[in-house]
Amino acid sequence: MSQFNKKLDRAKSRQKRFYLVAGTPVLAILMLLLVLFVVSRGTRVEVLPEDAEEHAVIRVAKGLGFSLGDTVYSLAGNPVITVSAPGFKVATKTIDPAHLGKVFPLELFELPGRLVVEISGDDKTLLKTAWRINSRDVALSDKLDLELEAGAYTVSIDNPFFQPKDVEVVIARGEQTQLQVDLQPVAGALNIFSKPSGAAVFLDEQKVGLTPLQLDQKGGRYSLRVALENYIDSVEQTAITQADPEVNRNYQLELKKARLRLDLKPKGGTLLVNGIQVAEPLLIDATVEHSLTYMKAGYYSRSKTVILAVGEEKQISFQLKAETGMVEIVSSPPATVWIGDKDQGVSPVSISLSAVAHKITFKKPGYRSVSKVVKPKGGTVQKVSVKLLTEYQARLQEAPREYTNKAGVKLKLYVIRDSLTMGAPRSEKGQRANEFQRKISLTKPFYASLFEITNGQFANFNPGKAKGRANTPVTLVSWQEAAAFCNWLSAKEKLRPFYKTASGKVTGFAKHADGYRLLSEGEWEWLVRKSGKRKQTIFAWGNETVIPPGTMNVADKSAKGQVRFFVPNYSDGYSGVAPVGSFDRESSGLYDMAGNVSEWVHDVYSIAPPRADAVVRNPLGGQRGYAHVVKGANWRSGTITTLRPAFREGLTDGRDDVGFRIGRYLYGGEDE
Repeated sequence: MSQFNKKLDRAKSRQKRFYLVAGTPVLAILMLLLVLFVVSRGTRVEVLPEDAEEHAVIRVAKGLGFSLGDTVYSLAGNPVITVSAPGFKVATKTIDPAHLGKVFPLELFELPGRLVVEISGDDKTLLKTAWRINSRDVALSDKLDLELEAGAYTVSIDNPFFQPKDVEVVIARGEQTQLQVDLQPVAGALNIFSKPSGAAVFLDEQKVGLTPLQLDQKGGRYSLRVALENYIDSVEQTAITQADPEVNRNYQLELKKARLRLDLKPKGGTLLVNGIQVAEPLLIDATVEHSLTYMKAGYYSRSKTVILAVGEEKQISFQLKAETGMVEIVSSPPATVWIGDKDQGVSPVSISLSAVAHKITFKKPGYRSVSKVVKPKGGTVQKVSVKLLTEYQARLQEAPREYTNKAGVKLKLYVIRDSLTMGAPRSEKGQRANEFQRKISLTKPFYASLFEITNGQFANFNPGKAKGRANTPVTLVSWQEAAAFCNWLSAKEKLRPFYKTASGKVTGFAKHADGYRLLSEGEWEWLVRKSGKRKQTIFAWGNETVIPPGTMNVADKSAKGQVRFFVPNYSDGYSGVAPVGSFDRESSGLYDMAGNVSEWVHDVYSIAPPRADAVVRNPLGGQRGYAHVVKGANWRSGTITTLRPAFREGLTDGRDDVGFRIGRYLYGGEDE
């Protein structure tokens, strides 16, 4: 073999080795692809809508796989694919296991188009343009700029200063449509009047005529000014719109001002201009006459007239003269006269006072102060005359004859000047040794409760002691507890307490206090035996020993066998205690003093005989003592002795047939 042929064989060998080396990877790739086709699962992607499918590009965005045409091959897991097409939004989806190796539907959505519409006009007038797309409100602005889906639309443009307009437009997907629209202004008018007429009318500072003026004008905002010499300009912002195409104005022009400087003496008065109160600084209409009046209480008023030119400034002075009048002041009895906070001496007083309201007060110890208001008048003499009342007289004049207090207790007023012989003579049937006869005089007005204090009323003070029915008298209360109830009630009504206490016990009393208290023994006996009667009686009903039917609650025939003594042939309808007020009023105007329950009275119990010739005025007894007096019959009483008002007992503790009623002095001061 020639050398040439050897070289040629070596070259062919090298070429075979080259093809073998180069072809091996290609063959490996082809073999790999073949394997992939065999082991992978192909999923066809169905792109919707049809016009998107034609140009759709499918890619595997995540996962082990690839795409060929409209088919995606997945080697493992669920691939994430992206699909794009011109005019459509890119979609990214994961092929779920249910569709893997089958048909996977995927819908693309169109890209929106953009619509831009501009209108011509003043920026300020365009701001309130209302835009609607197919009758749906979309914006309130000077132009429209928004995205829309592809399709045909009706754009409505509504501006208050222009005629409404509709524009038809077709929007292509992914494209911008831009329009420039000219609107037709509203045709309007200005009708301007003024008083006085002949004023110049300026529209946006351009003179357009004189009043009265009728002017055609297109829609828009305008600055309107009406001017006339010597008058203040009238300026306003106005508008001609679809809703109000006509502007109608009738101006009442106001004269320009002049200035008044005032020198007023004395200060602090009232200035009237043409009858109307004004204050400084004072600006008045120029070129017309004005009436000025200055007045102050206690002075004579003065008036002036003035006319000022436009812009003129002038000082006006007022010097008022004091007005005084004589006042003659008298009182009965004579008293100290105070005018304001100054002592003017004892009445009668004659004094010159300024013509203003003065408060005149009359004061005298022991008498109710009286005040009067007087306003003197120049050139005249006024008289002020009063009659002073003592505090007693004033209280008596003001006092109600009956009233109900804060505990619901009704009380009656007794204004008396009377005497009574308490107790009973030894010759009186049923008389007891402790019923000493003594003469008393009652002169202080006092209140007494119409009824005995009930369980309901006492429960407000001490619920634990009020055991019976609410409308029956409270019983089983001690004298101390009854007195404590009185002080509690005085505190509620801000009255001076009658009873003095220490450590919760009564230690004495204030005889001139107007607070609540128990009735005195003298008051109690006077109310039963003499009040409302021509003369004093032995029993509550009179002097006869026979009890009139239905008079009171005592031990009647129904109590036979329950009590030692009872009243035969008498029936009151109650075997025990009765509700208060179950029987008619007694001659005193009170209820149940003759029976029902016996009653604690204020006085300390004493068996010391009084002086035979002594007359005690408004007796209240000793300041303190061991026992206190109980008066009156009760539902257990059945003898002449106990049925008499002169009957008296001395007790320390409460009992189930003993209650109480309350009273108080109208006036707590010294005796009248």
